[in-house]
Amino acid sequence: MVSWIRVLTVALVISAVIALEGGRGWAQDELLALALPEGNAVGIGVGAYPDYLGSKDYSVGAIPVARYHFWGRRDITLVGNTLNVNLLEGPGWRLGPSGILRFGRSDVKNDVVSRVHEVDPSIDLGLFGGYTWVDPDEPRKRVGATMWALGDVTDSHGGWTAGGNVFGAYPVLRALTLLGGAALTYGSRSYMTAYFGVTPADAQASGLGVYQPDAGIRDVRGWLVALVHLSPRWALGAGVLYSRLADDAARSPIVSEQGSRNQWIYGIGGMYFW
Repeated sequence: MVSWIRVLTVALVISAVIALEGGRGWAQDELLALALPEGNAVGIGVGAYPDYLGSKDYSVGAIPVARYHFWGRRDITLVGNTLNVNLLEGPGWRLGPSGILRFGRSDVKNDVVSRVHEVDPSIDLGLFGGYTWVDPDEPRKRVGATMWALGDVTDSHGGWTAGGNVFGAYPVLRALTLLGGAALTYGSRSYMTAYFGVTPADAQASGLGVYQPDAGIRDVRGWLVALVHLSPRWALGAGVLYSRLADDAARSPIVSEQGSRNQWIYGIGGMYFW
């Protein structure tokens, strides 16, 4: 187990270096699952994302995407700041360690929220599991579902998140595949307090009201990606993700007064398969 923690940590740090070149507001959680075509893949995307989770200000940055197969059907998949290592050999089922590098909240554009406590970066580790069905006659047709649970191992927010998603892909044309899905994330009280709470000291400094969120559903979200196949190895993609903050996350004055519960991410990118 220790060796897998080391692998996850090193890979997450590498992804962080890539992500920080373009910004860090998007790198808040396991935002989406992509039903990528078979084989190894590497890609980079550029897009607009909220300055922080709940912000109405946007920035532009980069997001890395990669997948590498090893020992048969086993694979390592990186999407942005989330890394999953599938340890199962059999078709369909996926299970293994998961990790996410959260960049926290600091240096935000909003003058009021900038006076609220900062959230230090964290590494959250845990497990994921799921199943993906693939059409044997057309591998680009696939549907799947995944669940995960992740906990802070760096004593930053001190909490945990859990969630699930459903996703799929369908080739509408020979050179065009549509990918989409929906997901939700549940946050513990410690996690929600770190990202959405307002302490008495925060209230005095910012003018916002004191706010103590409870554990609950943080957000629900959906996404759609169009993948244009230029050749068997090269593809271009464009996508949009909509996330709606829920319950205590949406009621936080950080969101309700200074931000927005409606979160959007837009992006374009390129991928290479082999």
